[in-house]
Formats: sequence, C-alpha cells, structure tokens
Amino acid sequence: MAKDKREIKKVRMAEEFRDCPVCGYADGFHNMFRKTDDKGSLKWYLICPQCSSIFDIGLGAAKG
Repeated sequence: MAKDKREIKKVRMAEEFRDCPVCGYADGFHNMFRKTDDKGSLKWYLICPQCSSIFDIGLGAAKG
C-alpha cells in the first residue's frame, strides 16, 4: 500500500475544530489513522472531505 505523501498540517485546538481552514468546508472531518512505529502505536488525524487536507490537532498516539 502506498503511503500518503500529503503534508500534515498541525492545528492548535481552540474551543472547536469543525471548519476546514484550507477550503472552508463546514461540516466536520473524516478520520485517518497511521502507525507511528513498529510497536503498533497509532496517530489520529482528521481529513477534510472536500479538499482532502490532513490535520493534526494533537489526538495522541494509542496502542493499536
């Protein structure tokens, strides 16, 4: 499976993260999970359904 090479944009979480800062889409996000190491830890990212931008709002790594 090919790795996604798109830039992951870090976002400082405020009260709510609902609107895409890139395209303005206002109806929430899709989820994406990526392994961070060989031990099965995962990172949780959000993807805009309209422009496909990927965001990291600091949802920590968890064991998968």
